[in-house]
Amino acid sequence: MKTFLLSNDDGFESEGLWTLREGIADLGEVFVVAPSYEMSGASHSMTLRKPLKVEKIEERQYRVFGTPADCVLLSLFGLLPKRPDIVVSGINKGYNMGEDVIYSGTVAAAREGVLYGIPSLSVSIGSGDGPLHFESALHFARYVLKIMLENDLGNVLLNLNVPNLPIEEIKGIKLVRLGTRVYKDPVKKISESLYEIGGEPLWSKESGTDLESAHDGYATLTPLLVDLTDYETMRKLNERSLF
Repeated sequence: MKTFLLSNDDGFESEGLWTLREGIADLGEVFVVAPSYEMSGASHSMTLRKPLKVEKIEERQYRVFGTPADCVLLSLFGLLPKRPDIVVSGINKGYNMGEDVIYSGTVAAAREGVLYGIPSLSVSIGSGDGPLHFESALHFARYVLKIMLENDLGNVLLNLNVPNLPIEEIKGIKLVRLGTRVYKDPVKKISESLYEIGGEPLWSKESGTDLESAHDGYATLTPLLVDLTDYETMRKLNERSLF
């Protein structure tokens, strides 16, 4: 039987997390280890050199007073009886596309799994007015998970984004690269001593990107790398014998 570790950055009570938990229960044994409260934008931050409180809610369900990356690390080296086959993070409320994968706690939880040799999947759904169609994100998450289970893809980090639409209105799924998304007026001054970080997302509709495909009504899947080395610049520096 396969073992899945589920986490997120929206918190233990998130509807997306429990939709995912119930929706993949038939695929294997599922453990839930998630932050006690919302940790959106936590990126890959970790709680170092201080005690972390963990509450066991039920069998195979834990609430951690820490970050998404904390949750996965504690799971692998303390909470789970055995190593999971796949780490799944989500279902996040709101896309994690373009540069958002750097800031996202959802993606970071999945990345932490990959750092320890476990294939991982992060799952997000577009947000907006009206109810969230978590069942659509679950449908495509199951599709990708079955591919991961049935094929030897190695130690992969996959990032799935699904439009917030009924399943029948989503055109399909595309394998795409990251797009470019920045924010207009990312810092708002409230008073002389108070500021707020946020802003309106702006994106460039480049062909073959997650942003373009999601905008056109497709679920998107992007393989991500953990290695941040800029090999092209390294090559140029070596060619010029600068080091």
